[in-house]
Amino acid sequence: MMMSRLKEATRPRHEAVEARLGLLRLTSTMEGYVLALRRFYGLHRAAEAAFARVAGWDAVGIDPDERRKTPLLEADLIRLGLTPAEVAALPACPALPPIVDLPTALGAMYVLEGSTLGGRYITKAVRAKLGLTPGDGCSYFASYGDRVGPMWKAFGAAVDAFAADDAAREAVERSADATFAAVDGWFAEEAGEPSRA
Repeated sequence: MMMSRLKEATRPRHEAVEARLGLLRLTSTMEGYVLALRRFYGLHRAAEAAFARVAGWDAVGIDPDERRKTPLLEADLIRLGLTPAEVAALPACPALPPIVDLPTALGAMYVLEGSTLGGRYITKAVRAKLGLTPGDGCSYFASYGDRVGPMWKAFGAAVDAFAADDAAREAVERSADATFAAVDGWFAEEAGEPSRA
């Protein structure tokens, strides 16, 4: 199955990104939390703009609009003190790999959708340590709420069905791996450290 292949192929880069987020003290200080949200906003803003330009989503049964996270991030950032103008002025991540067709889009989306699984744990930690809840500063990490599992399964089924030949599998895998590397670099820039991915 393609999803299992992606998990194994991207494990080192995925672990590097998780370690990077740990260094930002994402769930232990408000400053670290807001810095992380700003970077996630720039990441999703760039990816979602690219997803909107890709044709063929209907063929794989995915609605990229249903999976948009920028509105949640914008709401969180405004709740935490940024103005709408300040949010709009945040930079978009410039280093994402090219997202020009379904294989590259699915590879990038694998990285972003996978983060919703960890979001459940981050939501609990943010509530306990920072007092923020879904709808009150922690909407992004709570994204799909009770639908996290079904949304992930639907995405996985679409990827597995799409990646039916070696060329498609390799293109999706390359895109996922390159996206993890770009994410690590994007957060490393915020932390003032070199990328490890």
